[in-house]
Amino acid sequence: MSDPSYRIPIKEWIVSERPRELLLSKGPEYLSDAKLLAIILHAGSKEETAEDLARRLLNTFGGFTGLYRASVEELMQVKGVGKAKAAQIKAALEIGKRYLQSEVIEEARIATPEDAVEYAARYFSSMLMNEGKEHFWILLLDRKNRPIKHVEISVGSSIQTTVDPKEILKQVSLTSAQALILIHNHPSGDPSPSREDVAVTKQLKQACELVGAQLLDHIIVGKNQHVSLAREKLI
Repeated sequence: MSDPSYRIPIKEWIVSERPRELLLSKGPEYLSDAKLLAIILHAGSKEETAEDLARRLLNTFGGFTGLYRASVEELMQVKGVGKAKAAQIKAALEIGKRYLQSEVIEEARIATPEDAVEYAARYFSSMLMNEGKEHFWILLLDRKNRPIKHVEISVGSSIQTTVDPKEILKQVSLTSAQALILIHNHPSGDPSPSREDVAVTKQLKQACELVGAQLLDHIIVGKNQHVSLAREKLI
């Protein structure tokens, strides 16, 4: 093996060191991030093993969070990653995200502003706190204040987004929601509500009352911080 770039294929590794066999014998929690990702990638190339490629991807994008945020096109810019591998990575990470979200939904009952902040922190923080644009979501609730559905209403610029009350009322009607919570992010990282935030919230509260739905709160997501307009008595 005079070529230092040569790597022994995983299938030729000692069985106890192969990622798939390690997972089956000891469980997924025993594996490193690179070994888990190598199983998803399935194969590397002549120059590197799947685990080498996985490690390079994790280093390039800064871990699973960075991989999740990366587009398919960005993933494919990495040597050794084609459409198939990029799709496998995105699918696996999306499954993980949906699992975590379903756990949050099943456990939740939102009775106070503190509950709303905690829910937003668990469900939306990882998705929104590093976004470069404002994303406006609504959380629709049943009569016991349990989550029914999350809907993204609009995506704006780095400083604001436009919200159409008719679209929110449409979603309330479609789900027969009895209450709702507004959630949006501030790309600046500062979750302090602006005058526009307060004004839009009051406008939407009045609109929701017309169809018998209660606007419970508006949560603003910042950089590791969240503000509840209800808790701040701004609704």
